[in-house]
Amino acid sequence: MTEDKKRELKRRMDALHEKYCQQLPDKYQEIEDCWNNYQTDLTNPTFIETFYRLIHTFKGTAATFGFTIQSDLCFGVQKILIPAKENHTVLKESDVKKIQAYLDGLKINLNSPAENISD
Repeated sequence: MTEDKKRELKRRMDALHEKYCQQLPDKYQEIEDCWNNYQTDLTNPTFIETFYRLIHTFKGTAATFGFTIQSDLCFGVQKILIPAKENHTVLKESDVKKIQAYLDGLKINLNSPAENISD
């Protein structure tokens, strides 16, 4: 790859990273809103499916852009959700509290810098 192409690729990746960073607050708000909806009816399978999808997507994109703390927090939520999602069961109160703690951590660390990704 020529140096010009490398620079262009880096410029594009930097622009994607910047755009992702700008979207983080909205992405978190979507997760928080879904979580609040889920808690209004813990037996509603649509809520848990949507919440799981949002967490899973956030985890993957955060990891892609080097936001390891945020990705790890989402993974913690995901580990709790998987059995309830697969078995169609209601989350225990202790699991609800754990998820809330992970989400609180995510909110606090939302704008923590990404780790450098190797070139």
